[in-house]
Amino acid sequence: MKKWKLALTVLADLLLTIFTIMAIIAFAQSYSLFPSPQMVTVFWQQFQQLFWSFFSIRDITVSLSQWHNAPLLSTMMEPYAYSLIILWGALAVSFLIAVTGAYICFLLPRPLQKMVKGIAFFLESIPDVIFIFSMQLFVIWVFKKTDLLMVNPVAGFDNVYVLPIVMISILPSILLFQMTFLAFTEEKDKPYVEYALAKGLSKTAVLWRHMFRNALITVFSNVQYLFWFMLSNLLVAEYLFNMHGLFRFLYEQLHTPEVVAIGLAMLFLPFYLIDVAGKRVIAYLTGIERGVA
Repeated sequence: MKKWKLALTVLADLLLTIFTIMAIIAFAQSYSLFPSPQMVTVFWQQFQQLFWSFFSIRDITVSLSQWHNAPLLSTMMEPYAYSLIILWGALAVSFLIAVTGAYICFLLPRPLQKMVKGIAFFLESIPDVIFIFSMQLFVIWVFKKTDLLMVNPVAGFDNVYVLPIVMISILPSILLFQMTFLAFTEEKDKPYVEYALAKGLSKTAVLWRHMFRNALITVFSNVQYLFWFMLSNLLVAEYLFNMHGLFRFLYEQLHTPEVVAIGLAMLFLPFYLIDVAGKRVIAYLTGIERGVA
């Protein structure tokens, strides 16, 4: 019964998200008629058109030039895969940096912890555009001085990966570091930690065997928030790095609302499913699924 309830909940969330995307796009198409009563009619017609487009996705074509149309799926797959690689790479880098940083910071003396948290708070206040511009200028400056091109600062005929992934992951790494460290701090004062330390376990062993496992609940509960935050960073990065990703593809197809709706839904789907699966695994590992405290 629980599995059916979970499946229905996931399906309801997916449908609600897709309907929300369609409603926003339909509203944007009908907003020019506000406050005319005709706006509601246009909105409903556009919403229905978007809805049925998901069932005829194989028949939708996109205009690549004045004389050439191509199937949507085959045309969108390359920029879609490119954007997903950047997003997944940035998420993996963010998680690695945040967990490693929180672990090291937690073992530091209290004065050094305050210093690290102060630096993280300062970096968090810097806009991501500044980070991207600064890194691009640094790479160009090194190239001018040494003729060494560490990474491609701008995409051209070839896709760039390293610099966009690093740039997109900076602010999420800081946010995830703060969340993880706060979770460690909250777990530290719980009775099971005092009991484990009293039995002679080292602070490092308690941190990795017990506290880290429970802190993952806090981390994974914020994955969706980090995902939406990284999406906004990707939008900026695609423009500044001249990347041929999904957002650029959708921008070029703004005159076709069906393409925009399908593209946004496809971008949301894998992250939502991974988020659901991750929470289930963490719930099982922490004993929640088995009713263990």
